Amino acid sequence: MDLPLLPSLVFSLLLASLYGAVFHFVWGKRWRDLVVYWVVGVLGFAIGQALFGLLGFSVYMVGEVRMVEATVTSWVCLFVARWLMI
Repeated sequence: MDLPLLPSLVFSLLLASLYGAVFHFVWGKRWRDLVVYWVVGVLGFAIGQALFGLLGFSVYMVGEVRMVEATVTSWVCLFVARWLMI
């Protein structure tokens, strides 16, 4: 693994985990929801990071992490998961 990528990966996982936990705190009902929202938050963050990385678009970056794009994609995925009641 490329060492400069490791801090970005850890930072991304921390942010995505925080988003999933906050979403569960506000809208979750069961413990199962916490796991689902965590997975969806991490996947949404990764999709946003990868998609906008391929497009070469970034509004605000912290290191290699596309903060705005990945955050928005993560939250959209969380709301879609809630709407679908996964």
